[in-house]
Amino acid sequence: MNKHVNLEYLNTFVIAAETGKLNVTSELVFRSPSAVSTQIKVLEEQFETKLFIRSKNSLILTSDGETLLKYALDILELNNAAFYSLKNESWTGNISFGLPTDYAKMFITYIYPEFLKEFPSCHFNIECSRSRALRRSIERGSISAAIVAMEPQFRDDRLLWEEPLYWVCAKGYSMPENKALPVALFSDDCIINTYTLYSLKHMEVEYDIVFTSTMSENIEEAVRRGIAVSLLPASSITNDMDLMSGPFPDVPLTLKVGFAHGDMPDSDVCDSMFSIISTGIQKAGFIKPAPHLP
Repeated sequence: MNKHVNLEYLNTFVIAAETGKLNVTSELVFRSPSAVSTQIKVLEEQFETKLFIRSKNSLILTSDGETLLKYALDILELNNAAFYSLKNESWTGNISFGLPTDYAKMFITYIYPEFLKEFPSCHFNIECSRSRALRRSIERGSISAAIVAMEPQFRDDRLLWEEPLYWVCAKGYSMPENKALPVALFSDDCIINTYTLYSLKHMEVEYDIVFTSTMSENIEEAVRRGIAVSLLPASSITNDMDLMSGPFPDVPLTLKVGFAHGDMPDSDVCDSMFSIISTGIQKAGFIKPAPHLP
């Protein structure tokens, strides 16, 4: 008849072998010294041999104890590997993750390496696109999770950060007289595009869209060169830009960026990803106050 060892008792045995102290072992396994002694005694009865030589509070492995320790370490490692494999069963192949193009550098530097550490058996596919395109990919099931700009209709997103939006221009920029305001605008379906048009409509100023791009860095350069003004999030504003005044009141809108995901079998995977992203954002010092603000 096959015998089966109690893994909890085996773990206690390993800790006792490593510490050599009954009282220290009891603290580490959250059991009383008498309970630890009982667990070791049960193992000795099962294996029909002495595992330790006891001297007051000291525990010294016997030769049989040393033999069992080698097997115990392998058994416990295999046990942990089994749990890890089953817990991440759907994530041992590919994980497709999406993020807005503007955050690619921050993601690659501070977040992606931590993903690889947390999910070593996974192969990641990273998709850079606009938030609304990423949401469509989540709905189709072609990506698992993404960093996205939040919108009210998507209530399951988890907030990563929030930042204000400001109308900005180049240093020393002068408003054109008797001419339409030159505006740089994101050219695709993104939430800042929507917010920009909303803001322009409510300011009731004449404007002319003179520069468009899907890339934030291109919009920012157009502003720095004095080609156009633009509505940008605080994190994109640099010291060679000024906040605009005059007909440009405070924008009553903020950019909220969150974590979105599709159907995932394990909520722990989502929690782990969210935690890694949040920590990466903090390490990057990504969210900074806009210049010239009190």
